[in-house]
Amino acid sequence: MKKSITKFFFAVGTIVVATGCSSTKSAPNPSLGEYGLTVASVNPTGGVTIGVSPADVNGAGTPGSQTQQTGLQLIYKAGATVTLTAPASTSGPFVAWVGCDSVAGVVCTVQMTGQKSVQVQYTGVSSVTIVPSTLTVAPGAGVQIPAVANGYGTCTYTVPGSNPPQQQTTACQGSPVIWGTPYLANGATGTGAGTVSSTGYYTPASSDPASAVEVQVTSAVSQNVMATVTINNQ
Repeated sequence: MKKSITKFFFAVGTIVVATGCSSTKSAPNPSLGEYGLTVASVNPTGGVTIGVSPADVNGAGTPGSQTQQTGLQLIYKAGATVTLTAPASTSGPFVAWVGCDSVAGVVCTVQMTGQKSVQVQYTGVSSVTIVPSTLTVAPGAGVQIPAVANGYGTCTYTVPGSNPPQQQTTACQGSPVIWGTPYLANGATGTGAGTVSSTGYYTPASSDPASAVEVQVTSAVSQNVMATVTINNQ
C-alpha cells in the first residue's frame, strides 16, 4: 500500500496597489470565519508594490499572483497575523502606515480579529510657495516668512505675526521646510543680513538693516524644491 504524503507550502509574495485595475477575488465569508483586509495607498493612490505574508485564502500575495486594485481586499481566516511591507520610497519617501495593530519602520502587522483597513502614505512635494513673495521689515523688528511646502506629509505651520513664533506640527497637506541663511539681494545697500529661526522668523542684523535681503526656503523632503523671498527694509 502506498502512503500518501501531504505537503504544506507557506508563501511570501507581493501585491500591487494600483489604480484602474479589476479584481476577481471573492468577498470574505463570515460564516467560515473569514475577514477582509483592505490595503490602500496615498500619494500615489495606486501602483505601490506591497510585500504580503502569508498569502490570503485566495492566494493573493503568492509569487506570480499579484493582485492589482486600489482599495485591494485580501481575505484571511480569523486570528491570522498578516505582515505588510511597503517600499521605502515611491513618488516620495515613506511617511507612515495607518490602521495597523503595530508598525516597525515600513512593516505593518495586522491581527485579523475582524474587518481591517490599512493605508500606506508617501510624501510627494510639488512646490514651495511663499505668499507674498516680497515682505517688509521695520527697523528693530522681525517678520514671519509664510512658506508652505505643497504635497502630502507632515506639515509644520507657523502662526504669522507672533513673536516669538508659535508652531504647530500635524499630519496635513504640506511638509516641513528648511530655512536658508539670509543674504543681500542684488543691488541692496547696508550691512549685515540677519538671521532666520528654525520656524522661519527673520530678524535683521541691526536696527539699521540692509535695504533688501533674500532667503531661500527648501522642502525638507525634496531638496530640489525651493522658493526665494525678498525682505525689504521699511
